[in-house]
Formats: sequence, C-alpha cells, structure tokens
Amino acid sequence: MADEALPTGAVSTYGVVPPEPPVKKGIFGGAKPAPGPSPEVMGLTEQINGLAARIRVSEERFNELRKKLLFLEQNMLSNQKKALAEIKLSNEDIDELRHKLEAVENSIVMIIKELRLTARKSDIDVMKRYIELWNPVKFVTADYAEKIAREVAEERLAKKPGNQNI
Repeated sequence: MADEALPTGAVSTYGVVPPEPPVKKGIFGGAKPAPGPSPEVMGLTEQINGLAARIRVSEERFNELRKKLLFLEQNMLSNQKKALAEIKLSNEDIDELRHKLEAVENSIVMIIKELRLTARKSDIDVMKRYIELWNPVKFVTADYAEKIAREVAEERLAKKPGNQNI
C-alpha cells in the first residue's frame, strides 16, 4: 500500500520496489490486457506449489519414519521379552546347578567324615600282628570246651579208688 506511491526502484521498508512492466499500446491505443495472471502471481504460485510439494514429501517421510519407529519399538519389545525369558531360564539353570553343587558338597563332607572313622593302615597292621600272635584258629568253642571238661571229669571220677563201676 505504501509501496504503491513510491517510484520504481525506490527502497521501502519491505525491500526494493520492482519496476512496473511497460504498458504496450495496441492498435487502437489501449493497453492490451495480459493473457493470464501477472508474472508476480505466477512466481508466487510456483513458490507455493513448490512449498506444498516439499511439505507433502516431508509428510510422507515423516509417516515412513513413524512406521519405521513403530516397527523398531515392536521389535525392541519382542527382543526384550525374549531376552527376559532367556535370563529367567538362565537364572533357573543357575539355581538348579547351585542345588546340585550343594548336594555334591554335602556328599563329599559325609564321605570325608566316614573316611575319618575308618581304620588306618597302621591300625590294620597292628591288628594283623595280634591275630598272628594269638592264632585264633586254635581257639576252642564253648561246646567243645564243655565236652572236654566232662570227659576230664568222668576220667577223674573213674580213676578214684572208691568208684569202681564194673
């Protein structure tokens, strides 16, 4: 509005005022009307169309990025679930191995206690010497000892001078 009053080529607060296109006079002296929109409007239309195309491309890229992000989030969630399941299984395996290890340790401790109660080789050697010294094979059973004692008693009774049983 304020620029309309300025001469061509003058500088306004909005920039340089473009020169007005020359008016061509026709045969009958009048100005010919422009066959279409003015070049300024055409330039603005082209710029707006270019910006609209850029916006559409940006929106398409944004939508594609949104789809990719959603896909990545779904993959991350599924991978996280798988990882948590594997960790849980690993923890269960570790717990089972701990229990088995404790059982093995308890068995080893019990075996060690039992081994401490067994005789040593030196103890067995001492026992062997005593057995060889005493020679228990020559020992008499209680029944056999009673039998021998009866026989001896009967012999003594038979040898006494007052007991003649003929």
